[in-house]
Amino acid sequence: MPPGREFEAYHHVTSQAQAVVYHSHPFFELFFFLSGHTRIIVEGMDVQLSRGDVLVYPPGVMHRNIHLDAQVPYERFYLYATREFLNSVSTADCDIPGTLERMTRDDHYRFHVEEKDLRELVRQTDAVIAASGLSRPEEKLMTRCRFTALLLEAMSMMTSLDAVPQDDYSKGMGALIRYINLHVTEPLPLDELARVFHMSKYYLLREFKSYTGISVHQYLMIRRIQVSQELIRRGAKPRDACYQCGFMDYSSYYRAFRTRVGVSPEQYRQSVQK
Repeated sequence: MPPGREFEAYHHVTSQAQAVVYHSHPFFELFFFLSGHTRIIVEGMDVQLSRGDVLVYPPGVMHRNIHLDAQVPYERFYLYATREFLNSVSTADCDIPGTLERMTRDDHYRFHVEEKDLRELVRQTDAVIAASGLSRPEEKLMTRCRFTALLLEAMSMMTSLDAVPQDDYSKGMGALIRYINLHVTEPLPLDELARVFHMSKYYLLREFKSYTGISVHQYLMIRRIQVSQELIRRGAKPRDACYQCGFMDYSSYYRAFRTRVGVSPEQYRQSVQK
């Protein structure tokens, strides 16, 4: 999402096979699948999508979309919204970010909408996209209201699906990801991970990179920075957050934080306070 934006809507159709790396956003995402031969990895779980499936990603949830077949058009639309925007349009009776986070507890990220509802959501999304370039204040406010209505309607349409069975390969890599998440603030030498999961470290490195698109080291850095951001939001000083999230020295933490977040830990702390 472009810097400074509170929300965005997108509707894309592509044919080229894609392999996006495992990543997360600092904002909420609702991803709606329309067509294609597509595989989703979300927090170590493997999901094969059907038309009308919806993936809900709160901030920090790691996911990866892989379009597998260039012969089948890959069509999807998705909504982005910051927590600050969602808080601003919420009420005491309707806490939108809180509702989205409750919906995804226990790693339940996949939902579904029926065909007639899906068509209506596509129509509303396209209307929001068409209005996004309008510049008059009243037009901007109308677009903001339309996006809010679209988001609320989508949330009301979702119905839970049964969990999708995982194959043996996804279970192995998924278990490794869950283990890292549980122990992310601790020292995690590669030899230990290889021992726990009964793999050679070279096989582990290769399979993890193939599964996620990033290295084990990159994944650890991402997760530890996410933990430190949460600690800072709760009032921790950057230097304390550094050691609590698993870094061994502040200079390495500072470089990783600035690369990942775009500002220094102290600048982030000041922005959170504001």
